[in-house]
Amino acid sequence: MEEVKPKPEKDKVLADLERMLEGLSENSKQPILELIRKRKVELGLISSDLPNAGYKLRKRKAQPAHRTDKINREASKDSLRKIALGVGRISETRETTSQDIDVKDEPLKKDKKALEEVDSYKY
Repeated sequence: MEEVKPKPEKDKVLADLERMLEGLSENSKQPILELIRKRKVELGLISSDLPNAGYKLRKRKAQPAHRTDKINREASKDSLRKIALGVGRISETRETTSQDIDVKDEPLKKDKKALEEVDSYKY
């Protein structure tokens, strides 16, 4: 008993293009042949002669594992501990007057004008 494998149905677009080839002259066949080739590439029947689009991925060079010295680890642990102890604490700030700023007991000019206007209504 022979097993009969059904032939895969031909693509309708491909069949139409091949049918168009029958009645054409040699000069007008070339664009149709290009379309047939493109369709076959789309269907995976033939491989494309064009190079693959996109970038080629390069293999990364293997990097040796970083050596961590015990001293560096201890120093980083200590610095992290200090940071953790300081989290949540609010340090008191001392009030210092800078030498560049003139501190006077007089109000600003805007405030002076407002005070003068208020004083003028009193009299």
